[in-house]
Amino acid sequence: MSTTLYRKYRPQDFSDVIGQGHIVQTLSNAIAHDRVGHAYLFTGPRGTGKTSMARLFAKAVNCTDRKGSQPCLECDVCKNIAEGKSLDVFEIDAASNTGVDNIRELRETIKLPPSQAAYKVYIIDEVHMLSSGAFNALLKTLEEPPAHAIFILATTEIHKVPETIISRCQRFDFTRISLENIIKKLSVIAQKEGVEIEKAALEAIAISAEGGMRDAESLLGQVISLEDKKITAKEVEEILGTAKYQSVEEFAEALLEKDALRALKLIDELSNDGFDLEVFHKSVLNYFRQLLLVSVDESLVKTFSFEMTSEQAKKITALAKKAQTSDILKILGTLSEISGKIKTSFISQLPIEIAIVEIAKGVSSKIENKGPVSGIPRSTTPVAVAGKTELEKTPEKPIPTEPLQATETTTQNEPLKESAAIIDNGKSFNLGDVQKVWREACKQIIQANHSLAALLPHSMPAEAQNGYLTIVTKYGFYKDKLNDNANRLTVESVFGNLLGSRVKLKALTEEESGIKIPERRSANVPSFGQKAEVQTEKKPSSLLSDAANMLGGKIVE
Repeated sequence: MSTTLYRKYRPQDFSDVIGQGHIVQTLSNAIAHDRVGHAYLFTGPRGTGKTSMARLFAKAVNCTDRKGSQPCLECDVCKNIAEGKSLDVFEIDAASNTGVDNIRELRETIKLPPSQAAYKVYIIDEVHMLSSGAFNALLKTLEEPPAHAIFILATTEIHKVPETIISRCQRFDFTRISLENIIKKLSVIAQKEGVEIEKAALEAIAISAEGGMRDAESLLGQVISLEDKKITAKEVEEILGTAKYQSVEEFAEALLEKDALRALKLIDELSNDGFDLEVFHKSVLNYFRQLLLVSVDESLVKTFSFEMTSEQAKKITALAKKAQTSDILKILGTLSEISGKIKTSFISQLPIEIAIVEIAKGVSSKIENKGPVSGIPRSTTPVAVAGKTELEKTPEKPIPTEPLQATETTTQNEPLKESAAIIDNGKSFNLGDVQKVWREACKQIIQANHSLAALLPHSMPAEAQNGYLTIVTKYGFYKDKLNDNANRLTVESVFGNLLGSRVKLKALTEEESGIKIPERRSANVPSFGQKAEVQTEKKPSSLLSDAANMLGGKIVE
């Protein structure tokens, strides 16, 4: 059986360790100046060299022919530790030895002196898996260990280790290894294995490893098993099920330029080539996250050193300078909405394609009425308006006379175009004009947008002034629904066409306006304050009937 690459090329002395220079220097100086501690805590992401460093430290402190801080690698102690045969170096897997009895056994054996080496070294991997009882049993030993014992605790989840344990150890934080360092070591391994592999292929492996050297070496071993004379980037992408980094960059540029055709073609190519679109989507999301941070401050590009080469870092920095932060945020929001939908979609590429069109065209899939409002006449002749009708009753609380500051939107929304197409003849409208067309307006609004059917019977026009139409609704939920961009544009468009004037909608609740809306009003709403017939349903109002109205159904007994 062949040895796996990460075991075959494990660092044998401190000079072989890459990416953890600060830890190497501290431990080397401690060994060289004979200031070795009794307990160390190594924490950091998986595959960053915690266990390897622990073994090197055990080898260095016990080497009989050490040169400074470097082990000789030739003495019996070094050889036994390297081969895993030393009786004085104990590697304990805390995941399978979690109980207090295991630690008690350790406490009994620790009293015995080392058989060959100068120190007994206990390496406890994934120490966070120990039970609370086991931690308590270990605590006293860490506090006052024998002079010949050294503890090295390793964990990927430092937050699960009790503070009492952390406080008794010298803590060292291992960082993710940069992309360039991983590629450099993978190149050396490939050369020693007699394999020719493209640089782009090594980059793909290094990116997939996410800063972990062990993961990168395992992936390289999987690729080498192809036994191909020259391994290409495409072969690596097929094995890993990932798309090349260049595709992610190209896709991001297309979205920022709102080039839907280019982005759709790229997704089609990736889908036809069998790439996992969910993995690609995560890569794109991560890219835009990086782009967002770099757009805030260029110095933040250093935090992605384990994910990209220096050339890629320069490219994303240049792209961040050209892109608007607002555009990046919108794209991130749209792409985040489809997370998890790609795997469950009947057509895997459909959620991404919808997102591409939304981003490029500036529309939202949440908009219910995307086309021109159906059933709304494009009248070029303004409807004859009646004279102004005074209110017969003063509301308890006056309605705000200041019109709301309506925000103009630049999205390419069809209801907005419809509203903009209204011929404004310069005539103003009043409350009486609105009341006159209210019934017809309600019909047209319901035809265009069924979701508004439930709230219109619970709404009424309250004021018309300076081009603003104030509609009072019974519930805050209805007010929010009327203020929804698509719904608001539909209502404004319908009333604008019927009144022959531009209309801006302002929605208020009963509390805000001081107006009480009669129960179960029909679409034929009379003038506010006027005693007129109000159509009342025989059945009392209920949540069930409201739901039936909203969904366009009926209640069957």
